[in-house]
Amino acid sequence: MTSPLLGRDAELAALGRLLDDAVQGTASCVVVTGGFGIGKSALLDAFTAEARGRGFTVRLAKSARLESHLPGAVVRQLAPCLANEHDLEELYARAANSARKAPILMVIDDVHVADTFSKRALAYLRPRMQGMPVVIALGASQGYLSTDEVTLPEIAGAHPHRIDLDGLDVAAIAQLTDRDPQRCHELTGGNPYLLQALLREEGEGSAAVGEMIGMRLREYTGAAEVARSAAVLNGDAGLDLLSALTGFDALPAVDTLVRLGVLADTDPLTFRYPFVRNSILADMPIAVRSAAHARAAWLLFESDAPDERVAEHVLKARSVRLPWSVDLLREVGGVEHLERALDEHLSDEDRLSIEVELGHAEHLADNREGRDRVRDALTACEDPHLAANAALSLIQNMCTGSDAHFAVSLAIMVVARLLPEDRDLVWNLVCTTYLLAANRDARMANCAGKYYDDLIGDIPQDPSLRRARQALLAVGNARSGDSSAEAVEHALEALDGEWVDVFGEPYLFTFLVPVLADNPEHINKFWLSHSTAPVSYDPHLRRGMLSMVARAAAFHNSGDLARAYTFLTPPVSTGNADCPAVLLAMAKLAEVCIEMGQFDEAAPLVAEDGDLLQHINVVYARGRLKLASCHAEGALEDLLEAGRRLAEREMPNPALVAWRHHAVRAYLALGNKDDAARLAHEELDLAKRWGSTRVVGTALMSVGISTDDIDVLTEAEQLLASSPHRLLHAQSLYWLGHHLRRKGRTDAAAPHLRRAFELARRLSAHPLAKLAGDEVRDEDDQVQGLTKQENRVARMAAQGLTNRQIAETLHLTRRTVELHLSSAYRKLGITGRAELVAALWS
Repeated sequence: MTSPLLGRDAELAALGRLLDDAVQGTASCVVVTGGFGIGKSALLDAFTAEARGRGFTVRLAKSARLESHLPGAVVRQLAPCLANEHDLEELYARAANSARKAPILMVIDDVHVADTFSKRALAYLRPRMQGMPVVIALGASQGYLSTDEVTLPEIAGAHPHRIDLDGLDVAAIAQLTDRDPQRCHELTGGNPYLLQALLREEGEGSAAVGEMIGMRLREYTGAAEVARSAAVLNGDAGLDLLSALTGFDALPAVDTLVRLGVLADTDPLTFRYPFVRNSILADMPIAVRSAAHARAAWLLFESDAPDERVAEHVLKARSVRLPWSVDLLREVGGVEHLERALDEHLSDEDRLSIEVELGHAEHLADNREGRDRVRDALTACEDPHLAANAALSLIQNMCTGSDAHFAVSLAIMVVARLLPEDRDLVWNLVCTTYLLAANRDARMANCAGKYYDDLIGDIPQDPSLRRARQALLAVGNARSGDSSAEAVEHALEALDGEWVDVFGEPYLFTFLVPVLADNPEHINKFWLSHSTAPVSYDPHLRRGMLSMVARAAAFHNSGDLARAYTFLTPPVSTGNADCPAVLLAMAKLAEVCIEMGQFDEAAPLVAEDGDLLQHINVVYARGRLKLASCHAEGALEDLLEAGRRLAEREMPNPALVAWRHHAVRAYLALGNKDDAARLAHEELDLAKRWGSTRVVGTALMSVGISTDDIDVLTEAEQLLASSPHRLLHAQSLYWLGHHLRRKGRTDAAAPHLRRAFELARRLSAHPLAKLAGDEVRDEDDQVQGLTKQENRVARMAAQGLTNRQIAETLHLTRRTVELHLSSAYRKLGITGRAELVAALWS
């Protein structure tokens, strides 16, 4: 049978087979069910037309809710002669007599709202028509809760045929409209009634549909009220909140709405079709809807829901004053939320602060009007102290690269209005602006640097600002690399007291971490200070996340890679690569992943580049990743670039970024021993000037491996052995053992390599443990099918040695080395050096 209804071919084909059975003398009963508007009546009409075309006698009846109290209102549409229950036998007799003349189709639509007498009559008739050419088709709505004495199963029988209608699919909808069929399906589920209403509307809801749904729900106690409350709450529609918003126990109504298909059976409750929710909202008067959202906002606020969810309802309650929501809207931030906050009754100070915050949010969206808004608000403020404090608060919260020039112009503007007796406020403004600007590209950082001497030369009166000055002194010392002891002394004096706002600035944080990280007690004091910060001054990080980065640095320096990884993951998971603190955390996490052998995880962390100070850490980490992956040429390029950027900012201190140490290894892997030795000695000179154990020990390793000097490597190992830097100590043990073996001193090398292996394994430094473990393994062992010599050659190649260096060390010809490598590649199933590390560690 060809379907006259779009998308209902299968259903009409099933009904057609019932007509075929009836012609053969087999009676049947079919129940067509579905939600409101799904097309039950249209399907039954098409079925009726098909039956008439086949010569069936058709009897039609349609129930109506308003007639459900009239006895026989439905069944008399089938047999007008029927007067009372005593005439049921006559009804049967007439039906049977008619069936002898021609097959019959009886259609009763909306049978669920039929009167009791009619239901009883149908229940009486159906079983008596067995063996006759009769089809009884019943249309019933989904989820109708019958309280009548006669139920649908009693009418249709225990095992009737069922057709449960679903909405039209996307392909069918595409035949009806030029609008996006996928979006139409998402909104309506393909429900034909809702779909037609959607296509008539310009928006995604219809007040007329909302009114119709409300009318249909009124027969169910509380269902309409719960549906409206669920529409307001949307994704927050838990049972408790629904009950609180409606003012009564919503559970019975929820059960009804789920069974009727209005609400989906989810927790929290959602609408089965978004178009229905939108339509219910569209039917609510604006004032009523605003009041409901205001009440929902307060209920969510009291239940400690996320600020963003509370703010969403506050935005939709614009006609209701909600003074309690101002702080929350400011915390969430963004143009829309700040504009809503300005609708409330505010003090002059709060209004100025919010205007400034709103202008900044617009500025971040690259809106010139935002910058003008901030300047106008600060200029219009009659109190210069109020304006200066508002500007200071804004600059403290500035983070992204586009902020620096704007901050400088604001600072100049408000400082010009202050008097000589306001010197502390001026100092604080200039200091905060300097720290923001110095974190940007090298040109701006160098321009901002001229303020450094002024800040150091002027000693503030306020004790907290004096401590901020001590922090600046520590930064200055760290930049130049003059003295670790002096830098630590200044930093500890800065930390000796309560929280100082400048500690939250990424520029200061980036320097103080390497200054204090050499001593566990010092770095612990630093992260404890950050954990007491009253708020997060970084808009991209929650309170306490900077403390996590500092704590991760402490674990990283001590070699506890697993815990460093754990503490770095939350800040990195925010995913905002425009934020300097997040960038720093990404670079640190990449280093940790490299040392743990998780190269695939490290790769996306070092993909970003830019002109912030922290991008240098990212470039450095990328160089380390390439070096660990046997891509020495690319590694050297990145590491030298990191060094170039540091030199451009006049930051020679090797304590900031150990790029020279790894560049030395890259030079050696490329066979350039001269440049490796030159860079290693440069690093050692700078390290001795700085004076910390970590930096000197690393530089000694650089010199030792570049000159093959056992005495220097021994000095590095002994120095690091007494330090808290366990991973560096493991590396020094490995390099000492490795070079002893290269010189043929196998017995002397073994204990160093064994200790390196055991320590690296405890620290989860898997690549280092693998290298050390391979060298302490019995040389007669074969690894992954490789011969002893193939294994030795492959391991040395994986360490970055050239064919010539391997040949000189093992007293072989370069041709022999090439043959061993080719054989190793074949046995390992790889094509070249770049895959050696992964193959040997697998």
